[in-house]
Amino acid sequence: MNGKKRSRLKFPRSLSITREGKWYIGVLLIIGVAAVNTGNNLLYLVVATLLSLIIISGIMSESTLRGIKARRHLPPLLFKGTTSRVILKISNSKKRFPSYSFNVTELDGSTGAYVLKLGPGETSNVSAEYTFHKRGIHRFSGLKVSTRFPFGLFTKGKEEPLDEEALVLPSIERWQFSQSGSQPLSAGARTTSGKGESGGLYGLREYTLVDDARRIHWKSAARSERLLLKEFEKESDEKVIVVFENTGPAGESFEDLVDEAAGMINAYMEKGFSVGLRTASSEIPPAPGREQFIMLLRELALISPVPGQTSPCVKVVGL
Repeated sequence: MNGKKRSRLKFPRSLSITREGKWYIGVLLIIGVAAVNTGNNLLYLVVATLLSLIIISGIMSESTLRGIKARRHLPPLLFKGTTSRVILKISNSKKRFPSYSFNVTELDGSTGAYVLKLGPGETSNVSAEYTFHKRGIHRFSGLKVSTRFPFGLFTKGKEEPLDEEALVLPSIERWQFSQSGSQPLSAGARTTSGKGESGGLYGLREYTLVDDARRIHWKSAARSERLLLKEFEKESDEKVIVVFENTGPAGESFEDLVDEAAGMINAYMEKGFSVGLRTASSEIPPAPGREQFIMLLRELALISPVPGQTSPCVKVVGL
């Protein structure tokens, strides 16, 4: 009930005075005092002109805000610590008057976009860069449309309630495949018949302009005076499990381990491995593909530490 009362008492517009506006009002007061003390009609005329500019500013800023609607469109995947491009769909429902020079930002003012002009009945998609510093569920409370148009004396704004939730995945950049000192597989990489990218030498063929020059077989090229390209055997589908002992207290060290596990998953899946995940409370069997990648990262995005005697750690186990 109290929340409803507060929402009813909330003004539909917010208004703040800019630095320039404070100087403007200060000069206006000085001239007003001088006009009263001297009775000079010219000073009264100047004061009236300055006051009329404030009234005009209020009318034009209200015209800019009226009819503006904003919505956000999030990308399918959001990663912690990585800049994500979010589309703000901004529309002007007024039939006759355009809107000039306004900002659309989150309610906390952290991120937003600027629009110079939006014509009547027009809709514009403006991109904004969002950066999330925590994994897990991120809650958006709404958007704010604000303007200093036309004279920059005041900042007038209105809120667009737009409650929304998004899942922020852990960072995948903390761990690189080159950091692994050895392969997790006991028998090494096996190969099958057919061409691939990283197995043994499969054969040679003529080099074309679309091929990678680093794979040219230079010894054969020196003998035959022709550029030949190396083709490699295809590796078989190897399976690994990322084991995350998610025990111990929450904190920065735990979050670093979550990012490390996510980085391992990304690195091994980019190499063509089937990857699974084992934690203290759940296990996802190895599988390849994008759906598996998203499933594993979603699991890590929502994971939390559990009580246990062992120290938290992350390792890779081959099958």
